[in-house]
Amino acid sequence: MRYWNLNREVSQLQRELDNLFRSTGFGREFGRLTGHGSVMKDYPSINLREDDENIFVEALMPGIDPKQLEISMLGNTLTISGSRPGVEDEKNGRTWHRRERSHGTFMRTLELPAEVNANKVKAESRHGLLRVTLPKAEAHKPKKIAIKVR
Repeated sequence: MRYWNLNREVSQLQRELDNLFRSTGFGREFGRLTGHGSVMKDYPSINLREDDENIFVEALMPGIDPKQLEISMLGNTLTISGSRPGVEDEKNGRTWHRRERSHGTFMRTLELPAEVNANKVKAESRHGLLRVTLPKAEAHKPKKIAIKVR
């Protein structure tokens, strides 16, 4: 069963609008106005996998202090938010020729494939990689059923 998720619906609408404007040749201009052009992608990049006991989320976050991150759970939805620092070179009289690395606040929301035990979630950050381990709720773990032989 799939639950209705406002963030997922808004992201889908955003992608459809981006594709619409990109197909008309206005993709770059539209992206500059809205901040959602072809250069901008979902941040951070995430891997999501699972085994019988846990769901694992890995997020690439180079240069972000883990103390500036916030991870929260609501139902089977995981949210990672924080701030990516920028460079203030404009004050030093420098001119940008290319600026592809985004900065500012971000929020990434994931709908998880199963219910988890939110009280046992663990997160660790090492060398710019955030790893979140989400133990599955007992009701969503596979159960072995013994077969009686008569």
